Amino acid sequence: MFKLIVATAIVAAGLATPVFAADAVMCDDAHMMKAETAAKAAKGDKMTTAMKDVDAAKAAMKAGKMDDCKTSLEKVMKDTM
Repeated sequence: MFKLIVATAIVAAGLATPVFAADAVMCDDAHMMKAETAAKAAKGDKMTTAMKDVDAAKAAMKAGKMDDCKTSLEKVMKDTM
């Protein structure tokens, strides 16, 4: 019985993983637009900080530094939530 419970939990965890991965931020035009829209909707200091991160993400994307771009976009999304 215990083995069945453990096996079920492992299968459930394996099936849930792609759901979380689908929401991951990627450095592409769609995520850039989403981040920029969120930054413009923010108020005060949050907007200023978020727009700086959007600009940093754009510069990193242009330079081909996808990890830096992704990090900047994640900061925007975290700060504007």
